[in-house]
Amino acid sequence: MLDDTDKAILNLLQDDATLPLKTIAERVHVSVATAQRRIQALTDSGVITRQVAIVDPNKVGFGLTAIVMIEMERSNTPMQHRFERLMTAQPRVMSCYEVSGDVDFMLLVSAKNMSDYHEFTRNMFTYENNVRNFKSQFVMNFTKSGTKIALD
Repeated sequence: MLDDTDKAILNLLQDDATLPLKTIAERVHVSVATAQRRIQALTDSGVITRQVAIVDPNKVGFGLTAIVMIEMERSNTPMQHRFERLMTAQPRVMSCYEVSGDVDFMLLVSAKNMSDYHEFTRNMFTYENNVRNFKSQFVMNFTKSGTKIALD
């Protein structure tokens, strides 16, 4: 279970994973050694899964973002796991969620342009990959896009 110090460290790292240990320690009122030990424990336990740089898609030539709803042809576990592995391996797929309701999966897909997206859909959303139907919603504007889970 996370205590207040762990939560404070996680909030800081989610805002800026490049903060020096000394700064983290000062802000959460612990020693540098304690901060380092806590971060290592959070990493070892899988609470911290990775530290990454978040890139603005528009500034690196990926001007099209789509939210894609996927309906599977067959909803059996092996076919769903196969689709999940396929989506995990796709660099265009930013997120893949198995969801409840009328569709089986929701994806967040980043593409260079409509042609790039169209090629992706032709290759991925086929009967061979167990996709019965898909619907695309295109992001017009990012009002908020984040990864932080605020802990209190």
